[in-house]
Amino acid sequence: MVHRMKHFISLSLILMVILSLAACGQASDTNRTAGQENNAAGSEESGASGAEAITVQDARGELKLEKVPERIVAMDFSFTDMLVSLGVQPVGIADDGSPELFMDSVKDKLGQYTSVGSRYEPNIELISSVQPDLIIADINKHSAALAQLEQIAPVLVLDDFQADYDQMLKNFNIVAKAVGKEKEGATRLAEHEQLVKETQEKLSASDLTILPAVVNPTGFFGHSDHSYTGSIVKLLGFTDPLQNEKSYPELALEQLVELNPQVLFLMPTEDVTIVNEWEKNPLWSKIDAVVNKHIYTVERRNWSLSRGLLGSEQIMLDIAAELGN
Repeated sequence: MVHRMKHFISLSLILMVILSLAACGQASDTNRTAGQENNAAGSEESGASGAEAITVQDARGELKLEKVPERIVAMDFSFTDMLVSLGVQPVGIADDGSPELFMDSVKDKLGQYTSVGSRYEPNIELISSVQPDLIIADINKHSAALAQLEQIAPVLVLDDFQADYDQMLKNFNIVAKAVGKEKEGATRLAEHEQLVKETQEKLSASDLTILPAVVNPTGFFGHSDHSYTGSIVKLLGFTDPLQNEKSYPELALEQLVELNPQVLFLMPTEDVTIVNEWEKNPLWSKIDAVVNKHIYTVERRNWSLSRGLLGSEQIMLDIAAELGN
């Protein structure tokens, strides 16, 4: 009897050990499966994030954005031109507190936005208040403020102020990629290239020398062949007589006479400029553009401030209107 009891207890103990091991095995399997599910979920989430992530090369190198930006601050009129050309509405713009400086075709596409102050002196508090997830800035104008701007949001830094036409096109492509609009950008560039071709066909007097210039009450600032407008003059088959590494050198009347442009496109900042004074000087009448009455007044906001597709297209239309066949 005692022997059978011991045998029964032994069998019971063996059974309990077997059941315990089986339970541990199930628990282990359950934990591994859960871990795999969590890893799979993590991989899916990581993949979704990766699909939205954007890497671009700007004026300083590589910029990584975790997602397509939705609240963008444009620190210059050029960047606003590029954004609205892509169908993107900035939430903040450094417009110098003067929305009238936007060219009409930009205004037509621009929705409501917050003015964040001057292009030259970024208002950090105002920029922060609109809670941007991307700030587009210029490497020249905004170099001193970049560290502060980066405390607010990622900063896409472009070479804009000193850019020529080709650099403007590169900037447009960079912006298009940064805002997730590469396809739209390619379509818009194709339209732009068609307009360039049509304008070139309208212009045959390629032997003319054309000088664009900003004029204010105290100075005459020629736009050289290295400048944005000067490079568009060249694109259309003309010559900019101001060969200078600086984009916007100030010229004396004597220097202008020496350059002797056949056509002048003047961008006044005020109703009365230095030209009104120069017109009284006999030297003024020695310039071919003056003699042949090829002096045209154009809007600075179109020709100088809005360095984007819309701005460049307006320059081409203005030149074709005055000099086309």
